Amino acid sequence: MSKPSTKPPTFVTAPVEPQDYANSPAHYAVATRDHAALAKIVSTLPKLADANTINTEAESIAEEHLAEKISAVLDRRDNPLKESPLHIAVRLNDVESARIMAAAGANIYLQNSVGWHVLQEALLRRCKEIAPILVYHGHLNNWSKWRRRLPRLVAALRRMRDFYMEISFHFESSIIPFIDRVAPSDTYKIWKRAGNLRADTTLAGFDGLNFKRRNHSFLFINDVDRPDVPQGSLLVVKHDKKQVHVAEYQRMGTPLTEAQIAKDCNPKSVTRPGMDVSKAELVSCKNWRRQDRTEHVGKWKSRVYEMHNVVLTFRECKLPAVEALPSTEPQKAAEAAFKKNLRPMLWLTEKFPLETDELHRLLDILSKKLTAVKRMREVLKTTFPPRTFPVKISIPVVPTVRVVITFTKFVELLSEEDDFHTPPSSPGREEESSATFSSPPSKTDMDPFEIPSGYTWIRHDSNSKKARKVESSASKKKK
Repeated sequence: MSKPSTKPPTFVTAPVEPQDYANSPAHYAVATRDHAALAKIVSTLPKLADANTINTEAESIAEEHLAEKISAVLDRRDNPLKESPLHIAVRLNDVESARIMAAAGANIYLQNSVGWHVLQEALLRRCKEIAPILVYHGHLNNWSKWRRRLPRLVAALRRMRDFYMEISFHFESSIIPFIDRVAPSDTYKIWKRAGNLRADTTLAGFDGLNFKRRNHSFLFINDVDRPDVPQGSLLVVKHDKKQVHVAEYQRMGTPLTEAQIAKDCNPKSVTRPGMDVSKAELVSCKNWRRQDRTEHVGKWKSRVYEMHNVVLTFRECKLPAVEALPSTEPQKAAEAAFKKNLRPMLWLTEKFPLETDELHRLLDILSKKLTAVKRMREVLKTTFPPRTFPVKISIPVVPTVRVVITFTKFVELLSEEDDFHTPPSSPGREEESSATFSSPPSKTDMDPFEIPSGYTWIRHDSNSKKARKVESSASKKKK
C-alpha cells in the first residue's frame, strides 16, 4: 500500500560553510567563490579526446577511464548533504563557478540529499543565469558521454550471437477484474545481427495505469551498407505515419538553439521519479514443502524469487510562471510526493542462451526511447546469482496491478552470409504488435534492417527541417 511520506524539504536550507568541504578542493573553491583556484583545478584534469574521433573499443575504454578520473574530482558528493560542487554553485547563485564546472564536464544529473539534481535545483531556485548554462553544457556532455561509449557498446553487440527474441508485456491483478481489457499487452520483437539491433513495439511506456501506445520500430544501425545512414544511428520508424526519424539523442552533438534552451529552462514543473534498488535483496520463494519454488517459464526451468527493499519514490514541484517571479530566491511551489515499498518477483534460470550482462547492453540502447524498457532496466540493476538470467519479471505499477515481462522466445539466427529469416512468432499476445514489416515466417522475408520503401525520412538539421522520400536499398537495387 502507498503511504504518504514525511515530506522532505524543498531545498537545502543550511548555509554554505567552506570548512565543511575542506576535504574536496573543488567544493572548497566553489564554497569560497575562488574562481581562479577552481579554474586551476580544472586545468590539471586529464583532457578527453573529441568524442567524434573515438572509433574503437580500446579507445572507448581508455576514454571512459579518463572520464572516471575527471568525475572523481568534479562530481564528488562525499558530504552529509550529498552535494556536488555544482550544487553549491547553484545554492550560492555563483554563475562563474557554474560555468567553469559545467564546461569542464561536471554531471548536472547527480542528486543531493533532498533528491534534486543540479538542473532541477537551479530551476526551483530560479537561477535564471545558471539554468541556461547547465542546459547548454549538459546537452553536449550527455552526447559526448554516449558517443564515447558507443564503440564499446557496438563491439559487445557484435560479440553476441545473432538472434531473434520476443518479450511479452501484460498486466495482471488479483483484485481488478478484466484488467486485460483496460491495460494493453504487447510482444516486443527484437532482432540482433552483427552490430545492428531492431525492436518492434506498440507499448512505448506506462506510468501507473497511464499507457503510451506507439506502433514503432527502433533500428540501431552499425553494420548496414547505406551511405545515408551514419553508423551508430538510432532510427525511429513510425508506421502509422510512415515516417523515419533519427532519435533525438543522435542529434545531440549539435549545440542547442536559444529557443530550445529557453524551453528547457521554463518547465511547468520538475519531477523526480525513481526506483532505488541499492539495498535490494533476493529472497527465494518456497513451496508448501518449504523447498525452493521452481516453475517452468516456457521451456526454461526457473527458480522464483522476491526482491525485497525496493523503494519507488515520486516527487513533483509545480513552478509559477517566470514572469511572476521578481527574484532568484527560492520560490514556493505546489508539491506532491509519495514513497512506497515494492516487491518485484523474478524467475531466474541458468538455461537461457543470453547472459544478463548482454541483456543490459541491449537495454542500454532501447531504454533511450522506451520507458517500459527503462522500468525493467531499473529492476535489473541488482546483482543476480552467477550464470542466471531473469526470464520473467513481475513489477508492481500500482498497489493492485503488476506488469509481467516474460521472455517467450529466443532463436539463434543463421549467419549473415546465409538467407536471413524471421522465425514464427510465439502464440498468444503477438497480435498487439502490428509493425508493418515484421515477422512472417519465411526465408524470403525482407531484411528487418532495411528501411521500407514509401516511408518519409524526417531529417532534422541545424538550419531547417526537411522531409524527403527514401527508398529501401532493395528498391534501389531493382532500379
